[in-house]
Amino acid sequence: YTSARLMKMWGETSWWNAFQTATVVPGTVFAAFFIINLFVWREESTGAVPFNAMIAVIAIWFFISVPQVFLGAVLGYKKEALKPPARINQIAKFVPEQRWYLQPWFTIMCGGVLPFGAVFIELFFILTSIWMHRIYYVFGFLLLVFIILCVTCA
Repeated sequence: YTSARLMKMWGETSWWNAFQTATVVPGTVFAAFFIINLFVWREESTGAVPFNAMIAVIAIWFFISVPQVFLGAVLGYKKEALKPPARINQIAKFVPEQRWYLQPWFTIMCGGVLPFGAVFIELFFILTSIWMHRIYYVFGFLLLVFIILCVTCA
């Protein structure tokens, strides 16, 4: 439904879009799962998903999910096209140079690596104290890591 409404807004009314919506993402996920399961089957693990269950998942996908996607596409194409919330100016505007702290490398570091590093180090200390049968007593450092996590993720 959503992809059909968006494609209608952009002037595209092809059913190829609905077919891709129904098959590309679920197909990719299923293919990855099937390939991983092949390795599990090869090792003769009891954790492997049986082949009958895989066939059942494919049947559910094609006989339940795909028709629902096409039904949603029919309903989405019948609705009127979405309109942008603001007027779009055809004249391009000048975008000034970004400051150093707004560059992608810096925002990626602050938004991803810093919280991950802080939580990873603290989790390492906590799990090491549990596994070595020691008492964890660095609650002040845990509070500092929590504050760093809150500030960087806010």
